[in-house]
Amino acid sequence: MNIFTPIVPDTEQHQHFRLIAQSGLYEPEIEVLKNWADGFVDRDGKFIREFQTTFNSSFWELYLFACFKELGFSVNLFHATPDFILTSSYGEFIAEATTSNQPQGFRPEWDKDLNMLDGITIDEMLRLSTLRLLQSITEKHKKYVSKYSQLNHVKNKPFILCVTPFDQPFFFLQDSLALVRVLYAYDQPLIIQDTQKNEIIIIGESRKYQVQKKPGVDISLGLFTNPNMSDISAVMFNNRATLCKVRAIAEGGKYPVIFYGYRAIESEHETGVERFSLERTEYKETLLDGCQILLNPFAKHPLNTKIFEGREIAIHNYEISTDRYQLQIPNGFLYQRVCMPIYCGDYGEKAIETIKKYKNSTSDTTIYEDLPSEKWSEDQLIYIGGQIGPFSKNHMAHYRGWTILVSLDSIDEDWSALAVKKLCYSHPQFMVANEDQNNTAIDLSEWLPTKEDAYATIKSKIDSIFENNNGDI
Repeated sequence: MNIFTPIVPDTEQHQHFRLIAQSGLYEPEIEVLKNWADGFVDRDGKFIREFQTTFNSSFWELYLFACFKELGFSVNLFHATPDFILTSSYGEFIAEATTSNQPQGFRPEWDKDLNMLDGITIDEMLRLSTLRLLQSITEKHKKYVSKYSQLNHVKNKPFILCVTPFDQPFFFLQDSLALVRVLYAYDQPLIIQDTQKNEIIIIGESRKYQVQKKPGVDISLGLFTNPNMSDISAVMFNNRATLCKVRAIAEGGKYPVIFYGYRAIESEHETGVERFSLERTEYKETLLDGCQILLNPFAKHPLNTKIFEGREIAIHNYEISTDRYQLQIPNGFLYQRVCMPIYCGDYGEKAIETIKKYKNSTSDTTIYEDLPSEKWSEDQLIYIGGQIGPFSKNHMAHYRGWTILVSLDSIDEDWSALAVKKLCYSHPQFMVANEDQNNTAIDLSEWLPTKEDAYATIKSKIDSIFENNNGDI
């Protein structure tokens, strides 16, 4: 299958395909992609056209095909749908590929430059990606129920949905944080910095039970925390499956490339991360590096994870009885990686001009849409869950420009509250605001029998501040 001979006009080609295929800068990378495609079957006669015009979804499908071969699976491409029928030493299962893409009218992932990073917050990046991944998974689940589940070659087999985001510029910076929110309603560990020992200490965890599409429209998260999607056995994910991975695997090249990132350190004596910054000739990365499997504990047909043992793959799960998110990471797991080509000298000038020619970015006058800013209803106590030490069943509310956090002391079974004069939308944001000396904070000196009592009492303190000081202390 010749994927690089153009069959569509330049004007219809995707920016990535045009740059790779025609710029003369990517010969080693082209060989990697040809290797990934070796043995792949264009069953509907559309794959090459889609690879050249939309690129990302076809790129992801080729990557998955290469991964399944690397894992030693027998790949059956006889049937038109779903994408892959796989046979391993632990049985047969089904895999379907999908991507999450930018909403209509939003900036595409390829239209970016480093100056944009100053205007991007990780919270807004994660909110958009959470919404897009949620939609992609939900739509594929509906398709499984209405179509795939009726096919004889699919019935009674584990079903893996293979998903990755291409939903915005710098999508690769989010890791699996958005997907973990979507599947397990888990946000992140709550940490403090021990400056004396130069250590990070985990003191709790925050959860994320809903995501706001626009003010007044909140969508529930945690697809794998209940039986509603038991048809999906697991999700396969790799946010490191980008052109940087192709560069990392490719041999040689006309120009230097620097790879930055960090890998996991997991041993009996140490848990942490190790940062790296290496030139292409020194850097080593495998095809499977960064790959992750997220299991559904409610799956009708569970996936046997022994097929992934001993590989560079992280395994996520959720314990139903304790409502606990779990993560197993192999030593050396690739948490994050970005790459930076170095174009220098006469060749560098020519390369930069070539990239400008083939990238063909949109004009500076293009106006893209953004997600509406998150906004909570005034004086509405929202359950955010999570825990910090003995404090759990956390609730949060916005009131008169303040954020209130109400928590249960699980030891004494009574409630108290804190408030900070800043609008926060998560437990981690609240912690940062509360530690900031520039923000005013108040708390209760007493513990009360109900969350409603604690909430009403701290609201009264805020009301008194406004009445006595016109909102200032």
